Amino acid sequence: MGFIVLCLMLLSGTALASGPEVVAYRSDALPDQPQRIVTLDDLSTELAVSLGLRPIGVANLAGYRRWVKLGSDQLDDAVALGSSQQPNLEQLVSLKPDLILGVASLHGALFERLDALAPTLLWNVSLAPSSQDAVTKGELMLNRLAGLTGRRAQVTQVLDRLQAALDEAEGVAEARGISDEPLAVLYPLTQQGLFIVSNEQTLVVSLANRLGGSNPWPLQAGHSLHRRIEVNAVAHQPDLNLLFIGGFGQSPFFESDLWQALPVAQHHRYGFLDTPYWSYGGPWSATVIVRQMADALRRMPGSSGDQGASD
Repeated sequence: MGFIVLCLMLLSGTALASGPEVVAYRSDALPDQPQRIVTLDDLSTELAVSLGLRPIGVANLAGYRRWVKLGSDQLDDAVALGSSQQPNLEQLVSLKPDLILGVASLHGALFERLDALAPTLLWNVSLAPSSQDAVTKGELMLNRLAGLTGRRAQVTQVLDRLQAALDEAEGVAEARGISDEPLAVLYPLTQQGLFIVSNEQTLVVSLANRLGGSNPWPLQAGHSLHRRIEVNAVAHQPDLNLLFIGGFGQSPFFESDLWQALPVAQHHRYGFLDTPYWSYGGPWSATVIVRQMADALRRMPGSSGDQGASD
């Protein structure tokens, strides 16, 4: 599933640039307004299609269409290039690209080979603690790609939509009193009664942190995408607000006596996000996810002691 693919993407290597720079590797000479673009990972594909570009070759094409979906209609003519972990370089050569996009965590070891085939740019995607969250990094990447491809008008539209969605979600969170309470985004392991906490540098946690609440389980280790917590940890947070990723709204677990006994369930302070793609993504993904967050928060009561629903 998309979650596992993203785990592999982030843990299979280490991004080789540090600090605010969002480009880890780049060819000495990059083309002016490239027309034949190849993308080797889901993040690069999303960045390209969000600017209205139509990549001629895409790694993990079927996975992108299934999990990310954004801009899939712009990939109708794209050639599938195998997996993101092992892109088919023979097919890539046959496409004669004038720009190859990828991420250093997957493709850093291939950079010299890719650079010999066509101008190449690899994004710096990392879990290492940073003053810039995943939202800001995605904006910087999109701006960099827009400058390279002559898509300034398109990038303004994309980022304006994201800012409007962020402003709306922050307003909803403030109205619900989230800024003074713990807020977490978890992936439920419903068969085990456990929950997955994601790294602070993932997109979904970066978005949640912008809503003003405090994350009770911050994960900042640069080598860990996630860790598990038990039900007891959730039970010990009486004012907790929870958002669940992965579309588990109909799971029987949330009707169980175990779940219903927890304070967060008794106070009705939880909601569900349908997105199956949350670890890393660009501004388009961020817009989709934060809108889902706003919708989920609207359905929650206005304070932790309120037992009713609002809106």
